[in-house]
Formats: sequence, C-alpha cells, structure tokens
Amino acid sequence: MTRLDTAPEILALAAELGIGANAPVDGILDFCRRRIDRWVAEAGNVISIAALEALVTTKLQMVFEEIRSDEDWDRLKDVYARGKKEFVFGGMRSKFDDDDNQTYGALVQRRNAEADSPDRFVAVIDCRGSKLARRFFTRWHEIAHRLTTHADMPEPVYRSEHDPIERMMDEIAGHVGFYGPIFDPTYERANEGKPLLKFGTVEAIINESFPVASFQAALFACTRRLTTPVVYLEAALSHKKKVKSKLQTPCMFGDDPPPGELRAVKVIPNKAAQQGRFTIPTNMRVPTASVIHRLFDAEPMTDGDGNEDMSQWETQGKPLEKRAVVVEARKVADRIIAIVQPVEPARRKAKQGDMESMFLE
Repeated sequence: MTRLDTAPEILALAAELGIGANAPVDGILDFCRRRIDRWVAEAGNVISIAALEALVTTKLQMVFEEIRSDEDWDRLKDVYARGKKEFVFGGMRSKFDDDDNQTYGALVQRRNAEADSPDRFVAVIDCRGSKLARRFFTRWHEIAHRLTTHADMPEPVYRSEHDPIERMMDEIAGHVGFYGPIFDPTYERANEGKPLLKFGTVEAIINESFPVASFQAALFACTRRLTTPVVYLEAALSHKKKVKSKLQTPCMFGDDPPPGELRAVKVIPNKAAQQGRFTIPTNMRVPTASVIHRLFDAEPMTDGDGNEDMSQWETQGKPLEKRAVVVEARKVADRIIAIVQPVEPARRKAKQGDMESMFLE
C-alpha cells in the first residue's frame, strides 16, 4: 500500500465510487479501466488513441478548448462568457498566468447546459510555451476528473500538483491515456524482446501509436509496464538540504549563493524497483564519472549511455551498495533525464552465521 492509498481524499473518492478502503488507488484505476473497456466493447473498432479519446469524451459529454495564444482567451470569453452566459470563463486566465502555482488545465461544468448537451463539460487546456509539451497528458488528466465524477461542479478547482486528488488523476491519466489494448502490442513491437528499456523503444512507441504524447509521458508508461526494476531520475543543479535552508534565510550582506552541484532532484522507481528496494536517494550528488554528469554540459537533446556501478554514488561519504547498472540519459534544457536499470541481482548481505563460518574455515 502506498502513501496515496492512505490519503483521506483518496479514501473519500473511493467511497464515492463504491470502492473498498483496501488498496483504493488500484480500485479507482480498475473502476476507470472497466468504464472505458465497456464503451470500447460497445463501439468496436477503436484502434487508435485519438479514436479512444473521441469515444471517451463523447460518453462523458466533454469538449476541449485549447489555449495557444492570447487571442484564444478572447475567443473563450466571446463563446462562453458572452455567448453562453457562462461567466466563470471571463476571469479564468489569471489562474493560468500564475507562475507561482502553474495550472495546465481546468474542467468546468456549464451551468446553462442541458442535461444531454454534448458540451456539458468544458476542459480548458493551456498549450502556451513550455506547457505544450504536457498537452496530451493534461487532456487525459481532465478526462480522469470526469471518469471519477470528481469534477461535477460549476466552478473549477485549482489544486496544487501535490494534492492527493491531483496525484490520483495523474495516475489515471498515465494508465488510461496509454490504454493497454493499444499500448501493449505497440510496446511489444517496439521493444523487440530487449531485456532492458531503451529510449529508442519509447520513441518508436510515440511514432507508431501515440504521436502527440510527450517523451516523458510515454517513458513513464513504459516503466510502469516493466516487471524489472528501473529508476527514472532528473538531475539538475541543486544544494544540500542544509544549504537550501540557509539560502531561504535573508542575508544581511547580500552574498551570492554558493554554486549548486549536479544532484538527483527527482527520483521515481517503478513498482519492481520499489519491491526490490532499488533506488537512488533524492537530492543525492551525481558522481562525476557518470554519463549523467558528462552530459550536463552537452547541447540539449544529446543522448548518452554507459555501464556503471551503484557504488559510484555516495551519500555522507558512504557508497551505495555495489551493483552493476546500465544508465541511459538525455540533456533536456537545464537538466538531465535518465533511466537506471540493474543488470545483476542485488547482492545478498552476509548474515552473522555466514561471517562466523568464514572465520572458522
């Protein structure tokens, strides 16, 4: 059971959907998949993710409005606030322009729509600038809100990305947006029986069946499917916790902050890695010998890979357990994204009895 399983908001949502409190996250995911499976069986011949999205949004009486320029905000006001008297659309932009709490999408239940209106629910998706990369995932995130009926309200709710409900919607989006009957055969063809996940496999999946998905979203879909351990990490310049704490304290003399070091600022192990306790501590310094470190000064979208050992990683002067791994990494903007996969089993720690036997021999 994960921490998300025990969140009161998730337990309440599970209760709303008639799901028991035992493993509510898996129960909610199963609830959403079964709804979609039923619609697909009724419709037949749903062979692309675009066709699936069209089917699901029709069933959910849901339309998308994408914002790609300032003019789109004016259009939204004209169509909905002035034309359909849905005044909530008039002041929505300020939420999306808040840099301190970035908003990618919002779902609105129209007050003046008929019960059978095909656009009873409107999902506004911000595709401006860097937010465009999350377009595919944001659309499925808003679909997730409708699938769980959690957003049946006239006013959109703007939550932090760390809010349990938002994290649950991300989980749903990651699963149904890469719908198994479409994703699984595509993965098998792209993987070609390789024992380890490769960036090339992810790109082949995007090119064949998920052309509008981001590389990161497709990569996560692959790591979730793997039954072998893989850790996704992002490395960027950062500081030790103690230094971070000091930097948050105003300095009387205005000294320049010390330069950051390349650290694993985000670490996400897949289920197999969690079960096998294979991970890298968050904010751990990246060893200079790692391909991750070597790529940091490269041009964006430069790839690299290499065979390494986890004992290269040190925390508080102590190395991690020795274990051979394969690392594949890519420079993206100001950071490195990477996947780390073990190529040998974890080494069994010697028990006290084993140590005594060694000395007796």
